[in-house]
Amino acid sequence: MGAARHNGQVSTEGSTGQAPDGQAPPPATFWAPTAAWFEGAFAGPTPAQTGAWSSIEAGDHTLVVAPTGSGKTLAAFLWSLDHLLSGPPPEDPAHRCRVLYVSPLKALATDVERNLRSPLVGIRQAAQRMGLEAPQIEVGVRTGDTPQSERRAFATRPPDVLITTPESLFLVLTSGARAGLAGVRTVILDEIHAVAGTKRGAHLAVSLERLDALLAAHGGPAQRIGLSATVRPVDGVARFLSGARTTDEGGRRITVVQPPATKRVEVQVVVPVPDLADLATADAPGTRSPGPPRGAAGEADAGPDLTGQAAAGPRRPSIWPHVEERVVDLVAEHRSTLVFTNSRRGAERLTARMNEVWAARRGVDLPDHGALQPAQAPGQSGTSVGVETSDAREILARAHHGSMSRAERTRTESELKAGLLPAVVATSSLELGIDMGAVDLVVQVGSPPSVASGLQRVGRAGHQVGAVSRGVVFPTYRGDLVPAAVIAARMARGQIERLDVPTNPLDVLAQQVVAMVAVEDWHVDDLARLLRRAAPYTELGDATLRAVLDMLAGRYPSEEFAELRPRIVWDRASGVLSGRPGALRLAVTSGGTIPDRGLYGVFLATGSTTGAATGTTTDAGPPTGRLRGGKRVGELDEEMVYESRVGDTFTLGSSTWRIEDITPDRVLVSPAPGVPGRLPFWKGDSQGRPAELGRAVGAWVRETAGLAPPAAREHAAAAGLDTWAADNLVAYLEEQRVATGRLPDDQTIVVERFRDEIGDWRVVVHSPFGARVHAPWALVLAARLRERYGLDAAALHSDDGIVLRLPDMVSAGAGTWDQATGTWTETDDALPLALDDLLIEPDEVAGAVRAELGASTLFAARFREAAARALLLPRRRPDKRQPLWQQRQRSAQLLAVAARFPDFPILLEAARECLQDDFDVAALTELMRDVTARRVSVVEVTTPSPSPFAQSLLFGY
Repeated sequence: MGAARHNGQVSTEGSTGQAPDGQAPPPATFWAPTAAWFEGAFAGPTPAQTGAWSSIEAGDHTLVVAPTGSGKTLAAFLWSLDHLLSGPPPEDPAHRCRVLYVSPLKALATDVERNLRSPLVGIRQAAQRMGLEAPQIEVGVRTGDTPQSERRAFATRPPDVLITTPESLFLVLTSGARAGLAGVRTVILDEIHAVAGTKRGAHLAVSLERLDALLAAHGGPAQRIGLSATVRPVDGVARFLSGARTTDEGGRRITVVQPPATKRVEVQVVVPVPDLADLATADAPGTRSPGPPRGAAGEADAGPDLTGQAAAGPRRPSIWPHVEERVVDLVAEHRSTLVFTNSRRGAERLTARMNEVWAARRGVDLPDHGALQPAQAPGQSGTSVGVETSDAREILARAHHGSMSRAERTRTESELKAGLLPAVVATSSLELGIDMGAVDLVVQVGSPPSVASGLQRVGRAGHQVGAVSRGVVFPTYRGDLVPAAVIAARMARGQIERLDVPTNPLDVLAQQVVAMVAVEDWHVDDLARLLRRAAPYTELGDATLRAVLDMLAGRYPSEEFAELRPRIVWDRASGVLSGRPGALRLAVTSGGTIPDRGLYGVFLATGSTTGAATGTTTDAGPPTGRLRGGKRVGELDEEMVYESRVGDTFTLGSSTWRIEDITPDRVLVSPAPGVPGRLPFWKGDSQGRPAELGRAVGAWVRETAGLAPPAAREHAAAAGLDTWAADNLVAYLEEQRVATGRLPDDQTIVVERFRDEIGDWRVVVHSPFGARVHAPWALVLAARLRERYGLDAAALHSDDGIVLRLPDMVSAGAGTWDQATGTWTETDDALPLALDDLLIEPDEVAGAVRAELGASTLFAARFREAAARALLLPRRRPDKRQPLWQQRQRSAQLLAVAARFPDFPILLEAARECLQDDFDVAALTELMRDVTARRVSVVEVTTPSPSPFAQSLLFGY
């Protein structure tokens, strides 16, 4: 059935449970109406359900690990609903809330609330048929969108089941409403794998321990049920779920229910042109030449040739028109399709182009763009036409991402589930377990960020028990071929990346301490015991905790930075901690862990308050006539808003909007259907390839390169590549081998040197080990070049290597450096940089990275985010956005003060986050050891022009 843990020990047991089509009834302990409803609705329980019910009945904390479509959510809820329906409600109305469900997504919380209606109604009807009485069960949702009136009612009249998010749970616990949680007996944590490895998860872990402390006087800690997709290591997530409470403290054993995986996942990697290196000769989009069989992807009849702006490609050959056409083909072949991209801008661009292609195929006239360029590749400027209509059937796709309003996202989800919308183009906003109805295909444009992410996304298709999940991946450039192939192959084998729980995030610790002592006094020893029960803080030392308490109690100079003033009172004689005035408001208004990106809200303009808006702006500021903001449409990046003017149009979702006014904290818009609009962009953090996946990419390249071309194509086809994809990949590897002699793989690093178009040297370090390894390496290289040669070199990193641009610079072995004059005399055989300049002694890696970290932009960003989480950069006005430049300015002022105190906790936390979460310094050290021991060889080559791999690296920048 899985693994059982008792007092911190984890053991693995065998798997039990019925076959997927098992005929076993639900447990005999179910109330008769519950059993009758289940037997009428389902053929039988899944193995995940059987195992979960057995563990829950035994009173254990239970972690259910199974792919999407395994019935995990019903397994967790049905047991609780059975107990709620089969017994009377508590006499004390304040203890009515007995089931707490925590979801990482507000949309998922709302989705679950809808899905609970069926079993609740069905079981009550079954009870009536049997002549039995069942109480009316109330289900409540509490998120950031919950009206204030409902929040106030919670403390005195809570629902039987509360559905909430980690942030809202924190707010309830940090208010008088926490009394409404005193009756909770079961806590269900859905999609636990999505938060366990993050600071948001650390925040939630402490909130769960705070909840148990509240429940100590009302029957003891609640039973926890965690629901997770396939995760590794399972033991780590189990410890995260259960915490470190011993049985003497009311702790429970934890059982992991992980039936053998029977979910079939079929993934195909598709390239829509025969040669990615020669797009100029590829058939025009909208036409078909005889191509390879498409296999699972299918092949639609060719649509009419596109003409005019709908078919106009970019000025240079691009893969995008071909991808867009094929995606539209696939959507037309299936009932319901989810399309994933790796960025919000990509989702907007692809949605717009799919609708344009669809409209052109159906003969719908589009507005004349004039001189404007059509939507092109993500990251480039471009425009698109919003195909606006009130009827979802008139368009092919809508976008779905976190920068759209909740109302727009809900509308899109509902239309897809109702069969009114053929496709949705989403980011990770739909990656988690939201029920999207009968989705029968998932399309991923660009290689998935990781194996785990790819499985989550493809798992949206065939979400039902026993159904096959089918996905199609479209690499978008040649360098995307190899990671797409490797991720697809590892998805088929379920080889997901490791998840690590953060260790002692001090910013989260500071925030939770302020919240706890603002509500009630705590003795420092009791506080420490509670914190150490949360998995991320089991190793929290006394000195570390006291350093955080010192910071919160006012140890550092508040006269130099006001927010360093004390937030708590620490009576060191008695050991009692209490909150200062304002601490409660601070925790409630500035709490949470999600960084503030300074985004502008976008709202419908509803009218003028001081006169009609002129539609113009001046150097003195925005129009004097202000419009009021109505319904929220979404949000835009600060930088894009700074580049926009009143009257500009942009697309968001499948609609075009005209800017009517720009205020200090919002953008007011009106609909502009059919008008060409600029594609929005958002600055965000990209996910770097983990070193573990990087090694797998390198090994796959080595294995494939060792085969003859026919065998290499078969090897690629076995990974899920279609014929053109396999041909492109094998040709790509062979061209690289011809250019550089060797391929970079898990046992080889290739250093390539060439001069660029203006004559400057470029040095490319080809390595598959991922951005988390290459980022600290590039940081050290940039510092080394500055120190050794006085050169401020650009050192750019990506998942596939490092690019150095070296104007007028070569290595010390091929010329003479004059330190006094700062000039270099180049010899005839000069080459830029020797290996000694590029490699780092293994024992010096950690120190070298630490030495450069403090001056990096990454550290400044992480310090700002950590300081905000620690409540040192509180929001000025909770209802107003704070410009990102102001946040950076205040953070720089705080950093200038904190830098004088090396043990300042937030300095330490920012460094920890960079070194452990953003960078993989341990993997870089291991790589340098392998180079020193010759387990990894370094090959140097000079090329007359960038090799194919170098071209892909430069394309990525």
